Amino acid sequence: MNATDSKLEKNIEATLNSLNNIKRAEAPPYFYTRLISRMEKEQSSVISRGLKFLSKPVIGISVLVLFLVLNVVAIKGVMSPSKTQSNSSDAQSFATEYNLNSTSVYAN
Repeated sequence: MNATDSKLEKNIEATLNSLNNIKRAEAPPYFYTRLISRMEKEQSSVISRGLKFLSKPVIGISVLVLFLVLNVVAIKGVMSPSKTQSNSSDAQSFATEYNLNSTSVYAN
């Protein structure tokens, strides 16, 4: 053994001996309870901020107008079935014109 190996072994021994007196870390009393209450408080503040934002008259009215417009568009789409009928008849006339009738290639 040379001097560097001896010095290295002494350093390793000193490091391992320093670990002998280590104790397990402990949380202060009621840590978990305080943590949970703080998390609930922050969560409730986020919810209250969201509700406060939605309760502004400008936001509330604009959301109502958006829903009203979407409902009108949906009702107009349901009430006008003539477009879908004309589209299907156009497709049938197109298929007949170009001889694209639905016949099977694998007919017996």
